[in-house]
Amino acid sequence: MFIKILRANLLLYPKTVGIFQILKCHSVFGIKDIITQEKPENITIVPITSEHQSLTVDFVKRYYLSEHVLVQARSMDISNDRALDEYLVNLLKQGNSMYAKTEDGSVAGVCVSFASSPIDPRNLRNYAFYRQDPNTKDFLYFTAKLQETPNLWDVFKQQKVFEIKMLAVIPEYRRHGLAVMLAEKCKAQAQDQGYNVIRMDCINPYDYKIAERCMMQCIGKFPLHKLRGANAPYIKRNSEFNRYVRVYVDARTQPDTDRTAIKGKQTGLESVIE
Repeated sequence: MFIKILRANLLLYPKTVGIFQILKCHSVFGIKDIITQEKPENITIVPITSEHQSLTVDFVKRYYLSEHVLVQARSMDISNDRALDEYLVNLLKQGNSMYAKTEDGSVAGVCVSFASSPIDPRNLRNYAFYRQDPNTKDFLYFTAKLQETPNLWDVFKQQKVFEIKMLAVIPEYRRHGLAVMLAEKCKAQAQDQGYNVIRMDCINPYDYKIAERCMMQCIGKFPLHKLRGANAPYIKRNSEFNRYVRVYVDARTQPDTDRTAIKGKQTGLESVIE
């Protein structure tokens, strides 16, 4: 009886909660898969403080940037650029990032999250313009273009959007639910701080499953070769790395939100991207 009622609610869910119609970006997980999600034992999720910044930067470069789709497609090496370290430290200084600590104190996973405003992509492009390493320049331009596609600040009429941006777990702890734990912790922290829109961009073949398990909604899906613009490097259409970007959102609608005006912004993804 419970399952029947739950299925009925899920069928009605797209009509009652979202500003966007939920896109079918993937096959939906079963209820059993979500309820029985395995949780790793002896893991503690804690905030990243100033004393952990250097360790976190090294971790991100080793386990996140090395597997980033643009880095792989271009065979880029950006691990030794101090300008990239500076960019990552500035994100960590917000205090919204988390890491997973094992019993022996080592780092098992990291989730770099931050609150962004509409001027952040422009500032990131300005920062990229003065970088000497062309690979770092391209990576930052790519990040800026992705950050504003689509422009959720305008769509949801928010000054700040909380972004779950860089999520990485060491190989031996993967497929055990640790990434979901990190994302859920960051999501809960964003809600506690009063952010109404939480965004997660999923590029790799597996990370959309994390957003799904966090009960986020897919509002956009497009191939990487369409992610282009001024000073925005993109993946070639015939590249094996030309994967889909799925934009997931958890949004809490405000009482004064003009739903009619927002629904009018639901143009095709082609016009939003180009």
